[in-house]
Amino acid sequence: MQIHFIDPANVFSDGLKVIQSYHDSLLEHGHRLLDLVNEIEQKGIDTERANRLAELYAYYQRATTLHHQDEERVLFPSLVGRDILIDGMIERLTLDHEEIEEAWRVLEISLKEILEHHCLSDQLVERTARFEKLQRLHLIRENEDFLPRMVKVLDEHQRQEMGRKMAAMRRKSQRL
Repeated sequence: MQIHFIDPANVFSDGLKVIQSYHDSLLEHGHRLLDLVNEIEQKGIDTERANRLAELYAYYQRATTLHHQDEERVLFPSLVGRDILIDGMIERLTLDHEEIEEAWRVLEISLKEILEHHCLSDQLVERTARFEKLQRLHLIRENEDFLPRMVKVLDEHQRQEMGRKMAAMRRKSQRL
């Protein structure tokens, strides 16, 4: 089975829309991950569940990295120093990224054990729930507090430029 990452953002004309498309996708995939892990916990691993898990694993390997890069390399730098409240929000969101990435590294160990050895970790459900919760709370915080403020702060030209930079990062990473 060949697994390909499909970027949740298919239009890069507005950087904030790229961010929002990732938020929507990550929230949806979080529900799918929780459901699948619960199913695996109850029924065990078979080929169909292993394939679904491999797809989710591949998605998170790429999507989390791209999304955090979009924010940390494109969005946040364009905002730092404008307003003390925005600076504080950026600091908090960056700390969230670190915590989410660490939770992923821990969960990734359990997922690899399943995919490579069909071995279920005793901590699989707990690790999955922690990762999904950190991700979900972070995305909700961004959607409710941060992005509405960014819509007011960033003009159309700035949002278009961010979208171009995000697309360029993807082209560059594909060449590597």
